[in-house]
Amino acid sequence: MSSKTVSLTEEAYNRLKMWKINDNESFSEEVLRLLPKHRDVGEVLRKAKYHLSEEEAEKMKKDIEFF
Repeated sequence: MSSKTVSLTEEAYNRLKMWKINDNESFSEEVLRLLPKHRDVGEVLRKAKYHLSEEEAEKMKKDIEFF
């Protein structure tokens, strides 16, 4: 598998490092775990730990898509 080099500020690196499950998880594994495969706001909202009503989710989705 090919790879790419990504530059991060120290703050961004430290924040990403804090989200690692354990020391054995690579940053690639972490990014794949945290970011959805597709840029689908609906999917992210459905998997969210907090529960939104359908109305709240649709409003949030429209607000995000507006930008």
